[in-house]
Amino acid sequence: MISRIAHSPTFTTLELQFAAGESVLVQPGCMLAMSTGFELKAGFGTHMAGQGGIARATRSMLAGENFVTALYTAKREGERLTLAPDQMGEIRELAIHPEAQYCIASGAFLACTPGIQITLEFAGVRGWLATRGFFLMRPQGLGSVFVSSYGAVVEIDLKEGERYVVDNRYIVAFSASVRFETVKVADSLRHSYLSGEGLVNRFTGPGRLLYQTRARPSRGFLRGMLDIAT
Repeated sequence: MISRIAHSPTFTTLELQFAAGESVLVQPGCMLAMSTGFELKAGFGTHMAGQGGIARATRSMLAGENFVTALYTAKREGERLTLAPDQMGEIRELAIHPEAQYCIASGAFLACTPGIQITLEFAGVRGWLATRGFFLMRPQGLGSVFVSSYGAVVEIDLKEGERYVVDNRYIVAFSASVRFETVKVADSLRHSYLSGEGLVNRFTGPGRLLYQTRARPSRGFLRGMLDIAT
């Protein structure tokens, strides 16, 4: 499969070209255009490893992703598929292998190759405060994961022991080697909240950190759950 990220930075799309029999797993509703030689199957959270259909779907919802996923398989050589996230921003390809492991924040997953299985890591209350969900997505295996942002993507390579603070709502992904914790932006909790920042995420290297330049609009808890389930 050949991938190309086009029309960046604002209206970014992911263009894929396939050999016969190759496939990609996609968040529903992201198909912009395609040639006619694809077999399409929908499943319940099928990129989640180690669970049955409904259990996978439930875990997908907890990770902030859609209740179902779509599997596109090319029936002929040279088939083309173009994907577009539902919000303006950028797309990044994360190459996954044993030496490159990532944590992906809620809502950032766009697509992945079949060699990837995604598990969920419980992040506790700090995860809810810092990454928009109680769970972080952990892709494993060999292949690629495509993530999308709201706004531009900023990438930082943190050195050993180097610290960096990012507001809760802007995280896209970070290396599994990076340690994160929820901290006050100021010494005083009062000043932290009066400043409009409250609690933020502090990352400690080594590893790679990706964050977005805009925060996705808040939909509220109930509306967000209903949107995920549709």
